[in-house]
Amino acid sequence: MKYLLSLLLILSLASTVFATDYRGECTIVFNGDSTLHGFQGKAKCEPFSVSKSDGILDVSKISVAVAGMDTDNKKRDKQMREMFEEKKYPMITGSAGSFSLNEIRAAQKGSDGAAKVSFKLKIRDIEKPVTATLTKLVESDSRISADLSFALSLAGYQLKPPSVFGVIRVDDKISVTATVVLSAK
Repeated sequence: MKYLLSLLLILSLASTVFATDYRGECTIVFNGDSTLHGFQGKAKCEPFSVSKSDGILDVSKISVAVAGMDTDNKKRDKQMREMFEEKKYPMITGSAGSFSLNEIRAAQKGSDGAAKVSFKLKIRDIEKPVTATLTKLVESDSRISADLSFALSLAGYQLKPPSVFGVIRVDDKISVTATVVLSAK
């Protein structure tokens, strides 16, 4: 019995040795087109927490403030915030749940350094599954970073793209790249 208790204690200590908590940050770049020209915007996510245990990352929730989205054009930014109904829905949220770093590493080896990661993206009151391409995974003892890229349809979230005089219209498809950095706490 004494040996069993000692073994259980060692196993429980070993599992805590492999557990790490991270502080997460991300910068987001989004690109769109219109009938006149293309445009680019940027945003930052709110700081978030991620836990890692035995190679499994748990990403519960990442939030981006609509008010923090910026295209360097005040009129366009105002229209964008109105489209998202910022006053009623001030945050865009994503949640990935748990996923395996080993599976991501294995997928990257077989596909030009890219892996697929699924998560749920909530814009206003609509939540949809999204599959992103994960690239540039870099790991150290205290830091993990990667880029996630995906496209989204404004119509898929029942968003009406802004227009100017009904002539200049923003296209439905927006491409998004998020650079995520996790730093050990």
